[in-house]
Amino acid sequence: MNQITVYQDMNFEGLYKIFTRDVPDLNEEHFNDCISSVKVVGQPWILYDHINYEGEFIALEEGEYPSIGMNDRISSLVLITEDLNSPQITLYEEINKGGKKIVLTQETNLYFGTMNDTTSSHMVQRGAWLLYDNVKRDGRCIVARAGEYLEDYSRINFNDKVSHVYPLRPGKSSITATILWDKKKTESERVVQIDQIVYKNNTGSEQEITATSTKEYEKYVSHSFEFSNETSIKMGASFTLGGVASVESELSNTFTVTKGETESLTTKKKVELSMPVKIAPHTKVTVNFMCKEVGVSVPVELKFLQGTNTVTETGTYRCNSGTDTFIDADSQDLKKD
Repeated sequence: MNQITVYQDMNFEGLYKIFTRDVPDLNEEHFNDCISSVKVVGQPWILYDHINYEGEFIALEEGEYPSIGMNDRISSLVLITEDLNSPQITLYEEINKGGKKIVLTQETNLYFGTMNDTTSSHMVQRGAWLLYDNVKRDGRCIVARAGEYLEDYSRINFNDKVSHVYPLRPGKSSITATILWDKKKTESERVVQIDQIVYKNNTGSEQEITATSTKEYEKYVSHSFEFSNETSIKMGASFTLGGVASVESELSNTFTVTKGETESLTTKKKVELSMPVKIAPHTKVTVNFMCKEVGVSVPVELKFLQGTNTVTETGTYRCNSGTDTFIDADSQDLKKD
């Protein structure tokens, strides 16, 4: 969700309002010239000191601002709707895209190059940019948004003044993950023997015992997530898969995926295996302690905001587990032994 919460007083106190769209005139919202602190979720916002997005402004990215530099002066608000993940802008030395040019894809201090105070026009390929007339993001500033071609800076009294260029950053991606269990596929399955114990009942009556393995068994569950090759989800983005298997019980755990950091997880638990067994009179019972190991893959639907658009992708969740233990008892008449 992209929203801005504006407060009447500093430190998020006093009256407040929440907006999710552009506001050309805060008079109509009964909140003009009274904003002193701000909280931004998602995409950046531009706050202007005049109505209809004119005059001086400040740009605020996702975060909390207990005070702002234009206290009690804000009159209009603009939500930046562009996809900000892969910004690109071309600056030109002359008007109408003439002369020397430089293509930028990240924040740049032009003072350290040959294009400082020489830009006369620009073309924005992607993203939204702030262009400053002083280094270190200071001084007068203009906003340049995707698709914009400003052919002559002299029209806005900004010719040969750009010294610092900054691409606005997107907010943290809020990703919703849905495991499509109805499309689950079993990739591997096998039964392994953990232990074997033989019991004999030489009496004439049935015996009921608790068969206990002499070997300590380690239950395990391994989770992994694979993003599609075409994913646009950035490093550090995270989401939680719910309802996955755990070593305690089936379908009761969660697995948090963080791209580039945590894309796999294995949990283990050592347990003592014991199960009740009935032995008929004059019978030998061979008790096999068994475990069923299963590997499955399930597609996962991922939904997240890119700018103001909802993007849907598909990844793959895989789980290998060895938690299903059981016994296989084979009886044999001792009289025939």
